[in-house]
Amino acid sequence: MKKKVKIAMLDRDGVLNINRGYVGYIKNFKWMPGAKSTIKYLNKKNFYVAVITNQSGIARNYFKIKDVKKLHKFMKDDLKKINTKIDAFHFSPFHVDGIIKRYTKKSNCRKPEIGMFKKIQKKFTINKKESFMIGDQKTDMLFAKRCGVKGYFFKQGNLLNFIKKKLHD
Repeated sequence: MKKKVKIAMLDRDGVLNINRGYVGYIKNFKWMPGAKSTIKYLNKKNFYVAVITNQSGIARNYFKIKDVKKLHKFMKDDLKKINTKIDAFHFSPFHVDGIIKRYTKKSNCRKPEIGMFKKIQKKFTINKKESFMIGDQKTDMLFAKRCGVKGYFFKQGNLLNFIKKKLHD
C-alpha cells in the first residue's frame, strides 16, 4: 500500500524565488524572503514538499533542461546547509508558443493541467484535505482546484509569515 502523505506544493518563480522573468540560471536566482525557513517549517510539520513549476523558458530556448536541473540542485544544496529539503522537483518545459520543436506543444504537465500532480500520486496516496498549493498565478489556483487541494495565492512578502497565517500557527 502506498504511504499516505500531506503535501505542500510550491510554485517556484514568484513563490520560492523573486520572479525576474525567466529564471533558468543560478545567477538569476534569489530566494524569496522566508522561503528557506518555510521549507524547514513544512519539513517539521511532516509535509512532503514538492516544487511544481512551469518552465516555458526551455520551450522558448532561453535556457536548457540541464540549466533548470542545475538550478534545482543548487537549491537542494543550499537547503542542505540548514538541514532541510525539498522532496521533489517537477517542472514542465512545454509551451504552445515555444521554438524548440519537441517542447512546443500543449501538455497535461503544464499547469493548470495536473500531470505533475499525477506523478506524485503514483508514489503516494495524498491526503487532499491537509495538502495545498502555493502559487502566484491564476493557473496555480486552477491547478490546486483541479487537484482537489487548497490553493493559497501568494503576492510577495515573507513566505514564512504567509504560510503560518494560512496554517493557523
